[in-house]
Amino acid sequence: MFGFGNRKKYNGAVDIKLNNEYQIPTRDNPSFPGMGAYLELIDNAWNTKMSEDEGALYIATLYYCGILKHGLRAEASALHSRIQSIASFGLPKGMISQARWAKFSSAIQQANQEAGIA
Repeated sequence: MFGFGNRKKYNGAVDIKLNNEYQIPTRDNPSFPGMGAYLELIDNAWNTKMSEDEGALYIATLYYCGILKHGLRAEASALHSRIQSIASFGLPKGMISQARWAKFSSAIQQANQEAGIA
């Protein structure tokens, strides 16, 4: 995970996962953070040694919480389904750690409660 080449590959892999697996457009999306904030999120994922899958899930979780807070319930609902599906695939395969998923799912539950979703 060290070195510029690996970091560039990591950034690209996380971006591809967000766009393709989570179907979150990371460009030309007014609901998505600006480039500086986005790179900061990827930095945080990298610096805390998240796998590419965990990094994408981390950013998808934050995005979910944000769009839900801004009342985009239809988009949030579709993303929630994708997050659950990806987590149920990645957890048993060890692609996503149980500890990280516990934190991410807790954030999702809190956002749901704040939005009045059971």
